[in-house]
Amino acid sequence: MNDKYHEILSELRTQMAEEYKTVRKSVNRPAWPQLMITKGRSRTEYLAVTYKDGKRIKRHINKEPGQIYRLAHKAYMKEYALRLRADMEVINAAVKAMQSLDYRSILNALPKHFDLLDPERVMIPGKGAGERFYPNPSADAFPVEARLEFGGTDPWEWAAEPYRENTDHPEHKTHLTRSGLYCRSKSEALIFEIYMSLGLPFHYDEMITIGGQRLSPDFIGVRRDGRFVYHEHCGLSSEQYRARNDWKSGLYAAADIFPGDNLIYTYDDPNGNINARLAEALIRDAYKL
Repeated sequence: MNDKYHEILSELRTQMAEEYKTVRKSVNRPAWPQLMITKGRSRTEYLAVTYKDGKRIKRHINKEPGQIYRLAHKAYMKEYALRLRADMEVINAAVKAMQSLDYRSILNALPKHFDLLDPERVMIPGKGAGERFYPNPSADAFPVEARLEFGGTDPWEWAAEPYRENTDHPEHKTHLTRSGLYCRSKSEALIFEIYMSLGLPFHYDEMITIGGQRLSPDFIGVRRDGRFVYHEHCGLSSEQYRARNDWKSGLYAAADIFPGDNLIYTYDDPNGNINARLAEALIRDAYKL
């Protein structure tokens, strides 16, 4: 289970166990007497109580304030340790009883066919999408006779038209390209520049529908034969991100969109960097350049 609340409680349990060890050391000193306080009408008595041969021995310590507070502190810490141990048992029971908040675990408890829905939108409903114009790259290297598979539109007309861009989490788009468009990561910004340098008509982060489901491939471009090519860049490794990619892969496969044909996957390395040469080689291969 990889849930933040489970991790928080587990960390708390560890901290409490360490503190309990320290507290127990401070109170487990058999030579220390116990403090007894008696209050009469005119006088309060402070006594240090010890046991010897089964007999209780009392010693007045009214004139020893330092000893009074040392013994009072010991009594306080002893009770503190008892409560800390009881709380640790509560935390242990809570950790064992917790249910996973992982999306895939919850999915098993949801109604039938919920696996067809976009995990990200189920967990965090989108805020809607707006439209804006996208810069049109140079058309010099693209054959004019090629037309899009959905209706004969010229690819460069398609690339220059307004399209519905994914506006979820706009604060993540912080990486500025030379064309003035912001991307969600430095790797996606680099891929954007590769598409521009190769002279390909494409859209970035466009909202589309496949199999009745709404999603946004990182890049959609047009090949020389007029077919669309979809490009997903995988830069994160969180459970939520992996679940979304698995969901996307299923939609692509159902629509006859496959790696090696009209679907590209690129990846960041463990340090969050992309191999630009490999990315360009994969793009060239998919677009048959």
